[in-house]
Amino acid sequence: MDGISTSVIAAATAALVAGAAYIDGHYNIRRDIRQLRGDKRFGERLQRRCQDLGGYASLYHHLEMTDQGVEGLWFEGRSWTYGQMKTEVDALAEILHRNGVGFGSFVAVFMTNSPEMVFTIIAIAKLGAVPALINIALRSQTLLHCLSVAGASTMVATPDLTVHLMDILDDPVMAKLCISLNVGSFNETSEPLARKPPSRFREIWQDNLITASRHITHTQAPRQLKDIACLIYTSGTTGKPKACSIKNMQFALVSTRVPLDSDNPKHYSTIRIYSCLPLFHGTCLFTALCYAMGTSGTFCLGRRFSASNFSKALVDSKATRMLYVGELCRYLLKAPPSPYDRAHNCTIAAGNGLSGDVWNKFMDRYGIEEIREFYRSTEGLAKFDNFGSGRISAGKVGFEGPIYHYFNEHTYLVRYDTEKEAPWRDPKTGFCAVTKPGQPGEAIARINNIETMSDYLNNDKANQEKIIRNVFKKGDQFQRTGDLLVRHRSGWIHFLDRSGDTYRWQSENVSAGEVREHIGHLVGVHDVTVFGTKLDGYDGQAGAAAITLSVPTLENEEAFAAKLYDALRLRGVTHYQMPRLLRFMHEIEVNATFKHAKTVLQARSWDPEKQVQGDSVWWLDGNVYRRLDKDSWASIKAAKARL
Repeated sequence: MDGISTSVIAAATAALVAGAAYIDGHYNIRRDIRQLRGDKRFGERLQRRCQDLGGYASLYHHLEMTDQGVEGLWFEGRSWTYGQMKTEVDALAEILHRNGVGFGSFVAVFMTNSPEMVFTIIAIAKLGAVPALINIALRSQTLLHCLSVAGASTMVATPDLTVHLMDILDDPVMAKLCISLNVGSFNETSEPLARKPPSRFREIWQDNLITASRHITHTQAPRQLKDIACLIYTSGTTGKPKACSIKNMQFALVSTRVPLDSDNPKHYSTIRIYSCLPLFHGTCLFTALCYAMGTSGTFCLGRRFSASNFSKALVDSKATRMLYVGELCRYLLKAPPSPYDRAHNCTIAAGNGLSGDVWNKFMDRYGIEEIREFYRSTEGLAKFDNFGSGRISAGKVGFEGPIYHYFNEHTYLVRYDTEKEAPWRDPKTGFCAVTKPGQPGEAIARINNIETMSDYLNNDKANQEKIIRNVFKKGDQFQRTGDLLVRHRSGWIHFLDRSGDTYRWQSENVSAGEVREHIGHLVGVHDVTVFGTKLDGYDGQAGAAAITLSVPTLENEEAFAAKLYDALRLRGVTHYQMPRLLRFMHEIEVNATFKHAKTVLQARSWDPEKQVQGDSVWWLDGNVYRRLDKDSWASIKAAKARL
């Protein structure tokens, strides 16, 4: 050190500090390190939770592990401690067991958001049976398909939905026993009883639970982490809804406290999660019910979404955090101002699909301090998180700086071959390649334990289509997502699009193949293809159908469009699956392999004044298809049409 002046050392130190600050500011090094440490601690907590669950890994054991004196469930002004929830669940499990629900059986759950649904899911789990959570928007053949996949001989429904079962009672696929459960959440006179055969229906009321609670004889069944916890139906990539087998390992994972909560317990000590998202979907089931149970927090359940009453529900429930999907936040911004908008205690909003143009506006209007955006899918292993990053992160699903990107061995973005609709492979090595910054790529996730991985029930073909092998070296295997994402030079990651035949609309995955099949079976259709198309100002992709009629006349076109909505509803197509746009064509172009040239169709304008080759275009106005004219197209372009 001799001969070096103090001022030189000070200047060098200052330059070093400034340089380090610049590098950190540019590459976010500290964030990467914090994230890596958080992942390590989360893994340790998850391991401890799995050990605590032992040989009883069902959702019922999660309930047993909670603080029994803490408020566990809130619903429309009523509340239950975890101990009280357990009493209700034990009684219901006893009744279900007496009615034939046994170990390993599948039970269809066709229920509106309610305490009844919460108790039912956990009670079925106690018996070692599997709840099959069915989308309550499904009707007719699509509903029967879901029952068939599960092989469910018993169905539990809420009274408001039993009316939709009347027309399918005689179908051989229909459950042999239907239980209507009402412990006070539904009007006792709302259920039309006259048409129900007594042998097929059982009604369970609060008094029945009270009686059953005095004679509990059935104990919980042993369940392993690799066993099926529940079925959640997803459209997957093509075809009818697939039954996704959620393993008990997934419940252990989503019930483990996340790093942000565990690292600052004083700030995040009161966990009250409000969700009006459907409980038959993973977002609500995993992020609200399971996480509340795992942290002994409170699950504040909303019956259904209401933009006008949403902020009041936050106040009434005393929620400290809420769940969203991107469209929900957009609807809330369009709702008239309410005195409750900033009168609540909710500081955290967690969910997925929040658009950048909505993000900050939503935070400002409702006083939300922290957005926790995550990228997941019901059956998927791939994951990205964008937690507590502030306004700069608006519209992003995650962050990977250079250090985290280097050490991450779980989720990758790989180059995508749009022609083959699959990850690109190097012609010399046969291996895939990680994308460069700014280059779109499909998200894939490493499979470490295939036994505990969620998969499709009794559908090996679909399961194999999700797995890609020999990705970076011989013998490795990854799970595909079908989603295209981009990682920018800054490290921020954003969702770009869905590949293949699936697109997302109104927070739902829509199978283009399923919708195409339904339209193709209608009288008068010669050819049809369905795809997603992006419309500015609307989240996700709007469904579009290109149709060629057997006799393509103006009169037939108008008659077909007039009946299309009702015809599809009769076939079990839900409102969110309905194509928002129709294009009647004389012929649908195909490529060299005789597949519909969807990319060509997607590139065509929907402007009615720019149509060529005799095409005519229509749009869905409520539940009626109308010809797309100049005014209606202007309304859609301005994002004012209620698609």
